[in-house]
Amino acid sequence: MDELEFRRRIYTNPADSDQDLVDAAAQNPDNEAFWQEMKQLDDKLKMAADIPVPDDLANKLILRQTLREFNQQKRRNRWYIGLAASVAFTFGIGLTAWQQQHVQLDEAALAHMYYAETEQPHGTAEITPQLVNAKLAQFGAELDPSIGHIASVNYCLLDAIRSLHLIIETPEGRMSVFLVPEHDKPMNNDFADRSYHGSSYALHKTNILVVGDKGTNIPAFKSELKQHLKFSA
Repeated sequence: MDELEFRRRIYTNPADSDQDLVDAAAQNPDNEAFWQEMKQLDDKLKMAADIPVPDDLANKLILRQTLREFNQQKRRNRWYIGLAASVAFTFGIGLTAWQQQHVQLDEAALAHMYYAETEQPHGTAEITPQLVNAKLAQFGAELDPSIGHIASVNYCLLDAIRSLHLIIETPEGRMSVFLVPEHDKPMNNDFADRSYHGSSYALHKTNILVVGDKGTNIPAFKSELKQHLKFSA
């Protein structure tokens, strides 16, 4: 089994214990180190996705919404206040449920950027074009290394979706590229907050989000990325 096939199978299922994988790891220390790294990352992702929500969180959110509605209606007569509070309570339940089901993926990417400022590569392996493309292989993609120096290529969770995050050095500074498998979560084509702005596009069942500092030329870099990031048919 060659190294690329070994990595592809480990990316697909780090817990796979088929004998041919065991043999390939035993014959190549780099394969064994890579396998252990993917197992540790998979464990961390499972732990991160399993954070319990406090039992009373929904009640607190509903109570806050209800009190706000009550204060807005306090000048009206008593019977109308009672009715408005009941409506607000019901609306609060529906709004909370909707927000939990429809998290904007672009907002998750912007939130991740504040942690990405200090993001370092996982493990000690050198970030080579071969390593980058091995990780991109699960998306059926390949990146031309002439796009610039890859400072980091790590897996991350965007709203519980296992995604790949690349940080690329450009003349305008660092640009983040998130590759997210096809999903049904809402996402804006262009988005921003107080520090970052970004843009997204979809290709070959993959959502690609490009994020950089405010003021950077995101459209120009996105155009360049489309020329360098190729997907197999």
